[in-house]
Amino acid sequence: MKALFLSLLLVCSATFAFGQADKVDFCGQQYAVPADASLLSPYEVKGPDFGLTLLYVNYADFRNGMPAEFLKQRMKKMKSKEMQEITCFIQEAPAKAYKFSYRTETGMAYELLAYGVTKGQPVVIQLVTEIDPYKSAEIPAFARQFVRLEK
Repeated sequence: MKALFLSLLLVCSATFAFGQADKVDFCGQQYAVPADASLLSPYEVKGPDFGLTLLYVNYADFRNGMPAEFLKQRMKKMKSKEMQEITCFIQEAPAKAYKFSYRTETGMAYELLAYGVTKGQPVVIQLVTEIDPYKSAEIPAFARQFVRLEK
């Protein structure tokens, strides 16, 4: 009886462990992480050609310039000198966004920092890609669920 119970427990545990897909939660909605990507934390996904971080911000910090300060810190850390303001949307809500580039060991990286209020929640989205996105189609499909460009 013990052996049967132990076998059943192992089968159920394996089914539970392997049957669950990684998901990221954004503004109360679950999004399945693509098979070729990894969930690094509940709000951070690393894919083969992108890195995506979804940050929640409290209203006081949002109003007091936290997103702009975060942008300055990132640019300083990555030794980027130029940034470009772009028009974008965070889940169809208009948002402020900036993009900048910097050198890595493997070439160039392009970072997009978008911030705004969506579904009543102030958020910051950080997207790093290997391609400089000029239109939404150039943003990886998984990331487009959260942020898209005007064109």
